[in-house]
Amino acid sequence: MISTLVKNRWGTMYNAAMSEAPSRASEVAGEVAAAWLQLPGGVVNDSEIVILAIQPSILRPLIDSFPWIVLTTVIAGTMAWSGATLGSLSQTVSAQLVLFIGVARFILAVLRWAPSWYVLTNRRILSIEGVRKPRIASCPLLDIRNTYLESDIIERLTQLGSIRFVSDKPQHKMQTWRSIAQPIEVHRQIRRAIENAIDQQSM
Repeated sequence: MISTLVKNRWGTMYNAAMSEAPSRASEVAGEVAAAWLQLPGGVVNDSEIVILAIQPSILRPLIDSFPWIVLTTVIAGTMAWSGATLGSLSQTVSAQLVLFIGVARFILAVLRWAPSWYVLTNRRILSIEGVRKPRIASCPLLDIRNTYLESDIIERLTQLGSIRFVSDKPQHKMQTWRSIAQPIEVHRQIRRAIENAIDQQSM
């Protein structure tokens, strides 16, 4: 049964089979188109079929900046308790400046997250990153030696996961799709695409 799977940046997963009602199929087609239109132009050529286009979870910026937020909060609290200051600045301004560092780190993480995309086609996987200019890393499905579904402590608590791709070709750097929602289902889609690519090559 042919299906299309797409997840938007808020982590909603859609899986529409061809046998579903036309209204539902149209709704999912709209979601696929909306996600696809946000990708940088020229990423996928006309002969490829996009199976999956997702972003890391919206929680990723918070995960990346969490140590900074905790550290700056502890330092600011210690300064407020001890009366320590930064140079000639007042105690209040000093504490606010330290807290701003943690907030700035979070804003930077959000800016890095916003243009990030993970794309699966019938031929390749692609990772798209970069704020000013997209950096695109791709690897043919036939060159992927193995895939691993992983999750650290924070990802397990938030029901997220990361997928690591290992290639046997030295020209393809190892890619990791980090902090994605419903990682088991996404991993299953990837494995199925790899198997289909191998089957088509052997025909």
